[in-house]
Amino acid sequence: MASITISGLNKRYGKTHVLKDLDLSIRDGEFISFLGPSGCGKSTLLFCIAGLETTQEGSIRFDGQEISELGPRERNIALVFQDYALYPHMTVRENIAFPLRQQKADTATIERQVAWAADVLGIETLLDRQPAALSGGQRQRVAVGRAIVRNPAALLMDEPLSNLDASLRVRMRTEIRRLQRELGITVIFVTHDQEEAMVLSDRIAVMRDGVLQQFAPPMEVYSRPANQFVAGFIGSPQMNFLPAHILGGPADEIVGVRPHDLKPVRRPGGGLTMTGELILVEPAGPFQFLDILIDGQVTRATCSDASGLTTGQTISVAAEPDAIRYFSVTDGRRLEKNYTQNESLIHAV
Repeated sequence: MASITISGLNKRYGKTHVLKDLDLSIRDGEFISFLGPSGCGKSTLLFCIAGLETTQEGSIRFDGQEISELGPRERNIALVFQDYALYPHMTVRENIAFPLRQQKADTATIERQVAWAADVLGIETLLDRQPAALSGGQRQRVAVGRAIVRNPAALLMDEPLSNLDASLRVRMRTEIRRLQRELGITVIFVTHDQEEAMVLSDRIAVMRDGVLQQFAPPMEVYSRPANQFVAGFIGSPQMNFLPAHILGGPADEIVGVRPHDLKPVRRPGGGLTMTGELILVEPAGPFQFLDILIDGQVTRATCSDASGLTTGQTISVAAEPDAIRYFSVTDGRRLEKNYTQNESLIHAV
């Protein structure tokens, strides 16, 4: 297992600056997710760690040892790709054993390690099948088995669940987390799915345009986002953002509040209160989303019982003071404010 330290990392493709002065310190045995929208550089960063991409500037160290000049085979890492990348002409047993055969391990070691990996992943009965005879989830397990069979220092996973259906993704992410805890291995997991990152990770590295926005535990990223981009990217539905001045606040601030914290009220009170026109009630299982038009902007709230609410009516919603977040208009950074001492923000039609 390995700790991974990245310092001042820069990656360019010609004039395109893909990774910009990245600094990350990953502890031995951590499960880390690189999270961000498509094109933010998360897969490129993973491939730089794996040695599949070269870097122009910066340092990558495993357990304090500089590895930037080492080839992929010399880094003792394993990589699981999005498309499984299994050899179609080999059985499951042969696919899992392939890395050990490349290392010229003896037959007894190969048989022992393949049996161990198959047992850990629950695929003992599949060892003599061809990949074409497997489901998507089974193929992904085989890909993981091939990765862990030689006890790598770190397991790197590039959107490994994106080809699976929704229910299978949930089961597979549970299996991956269980496997990581059982093996105590350092895992770096690339995803654009914030729910996956929240569920799996010890810490999340949120990226945008090659720049690290925040690196923190999941609930810290959710509750204390570093800036407006992180606040909007983490959480579903997305956080509501409103100019503070329409609520009686300063013009250089933006007010943020999550839909789950915004509830219907009979009359304005403390904290954040807004009034507007209800334009949509959207059932979502145990609660309903309410879309409210306020100053030409749709704001989303939630309630457990929408009976008595009809579209077109005027409705007031409110959030507690400690659920309100403030962001700078100029650079989007979150502003540290004492919410309990702020004056009430009230908008009325």
